[in-house]
Amino acid sequence: MVLFMPIPILADSIVLQALFNNKAMVSINGKSTLLVKGRSVKGYKLISADSYEAVIESNGHQQRYTINGQPILSQYSLGDKPKSLTIWPDNRGLFVTTGSINGVGAEFLVDTGASVVAMNASHARALNISLAKSENINVETASGQLLGKQVILNTVQVGGIIVKEVSAVILPGKFPKKILLGMAFLKNVDMQRQGEAILLQAKPY
Repeated sequence: MVLFMPIPILADSIVLQALFNNKAMVSINGKSTLLVKGRSVKGYKLISADSYEAVIESNGHQQRYTINGQPILSQYSLGDKPKSLTIWPDNRGLFVTTGSINGVGAEFLVDTGASVVAMNASHARALNISLAKSENINVETASGQLLGKQVILNTVQVGGIIVKEVSAVILPGKFPKKILLGMAFLKNVDMQRQGEAILLQAKPY
């Protein structure tokens, strides 16, 4: 059991966007910053991080953050592992979040109009996705029909939610600019609106 004593909320706006082993993507006053365990950035030091929570230190004080971005200033159990994520719209009304594909960090645009997870060739290279077992597929886009490569992703993760064996399409060129988190992932989670935000929750099995 770990105890964090209540302390004043820090002046900076801190929102936890994605969690990885010993790394955390946070938004500090609206600017995304990657924190790595043991390193200080803008006065913030990541003490620990896993797939469910991060402990961040500033001015000698530590706070625990869950993926919904809110600091928790009370006693908690290390076995408490929330599997939900609240995503707020950006200034264009788009729902953008970070996560990972096959354990590699990625940025997603939530798109219920996309049947699969869709990315461009540059995304695939950055994620080290092999095309050895891919299949050709015709894809209808706003620019017309394109010949893409269909693959199966081992894991797709946002927040504490992990979905295995997710269908994806890799498109030629620079479209889409962000990886589209489509229904191949979203059908495996519970999604609901909460005011302006959307809430994703892992389905019970």
